[in-house]
Amino acid sequence: MQNGSEITMIYTNFREIDKAGRIVISKDIRRHLNINAGDVLQINADDSCITIKKAEEKCVFCNSVEGLIPFEGKFICAACLERLKQS
Repeated sequence: MQNGSEITMIYTNFREIDKAGRIVISKDIRRHLNINAGDVLQINADDSCITIKKAEEKCVFCNSVEGLIPFEGKFICAACLERLKQS
């Protein structure tokens, strides 16, 4: 796909779902999107489409992406942490 002078690569794969409900994301797509083992993916579904994308690191309370502190695989921003301490 060409966007002005930029060329955007589109990756398309066809994969079979195994008996456990898993699919494999090809190495070229994982490399292109910088997805590594252990990364968290966000999976959304509507009536006709499943979307999988790399989850953004954001506060679980307010969705802020600034001042994040990791806690047990999730993130909380400094402002929400202060509010929790005060309550």
